[in-house]
Amino acid sequence: MSVKKDYLHKLEVELSDWDNKINELTVLADKAKPEDKAEFIGHIEHLKVKQNLVRKQQEELEQAHESVWEGLKDGIDSIFDDMLSYAETLFSKFKD
Repeated sequence: MSVKKDYLHKLEVELSDWDNKINELTVLADKAKPEDKAEFIGHIEHLKVKQNLVRKQQEELEQAHESVWEGLKDGIDSIFDDMLSYAETLFSKFKD
């Protein structure tokens, strides 16, 4: 497999993992105090927007020429880093 195909496979796995994380956060939102629930749902929606952005970039990456895909990869990795940091903050805030 090429490096690009390996990355696309890894990306698909990570997107699936994000589906699971977002589902976990949704369960926590359902259990949250009413005054926290709206805020929690807003944060989840923010993560879904980021995830959808990654999915769109994934489509671009699949079509990208070998010479430009690295730049797209860096952008996707940056979004995942932001999402991970954001989700960790949410988990710690709302699990208490």
